[in-house]
Amino acid sequence: MAETLDSALKRELHAVLDSRPVTEAELRRLFEEGRACALILAGQLEKEERRLASLSAESAAPFTELAATLRRVNELRPDLEELHGLLGALDARARQLRASWAST
Repeated sequence: MAETLDSALKRELHAVLDSRPVTEAELRRLFEEGRACALILAGQLEKEERRLASLSAESAAPFTELAATLRRVNELRPDLEELHGLLGALDARARQLRASWAST
């Protein structure tokens, strides 16, 4: 199975949070990629939620389409929440690293 953009980014974020050495440039790149990925996931989630609302309002909507859309919403939401959590933790780790760099 092909690795998704957010899973590759999350793997990298976990490595940095697990104390993998990182440079300032890498920290900035991870923040930029993380924010971009979060925007993409948020857009996908919003689109699927609108689709779900539309299908729910449609009395003749196929159940399989409704179920598939609900499944995508239920997959995207925790992915986005996890990514936000990782970015918050990265921010804290970056502060620690920058403080240690400044003191040396």
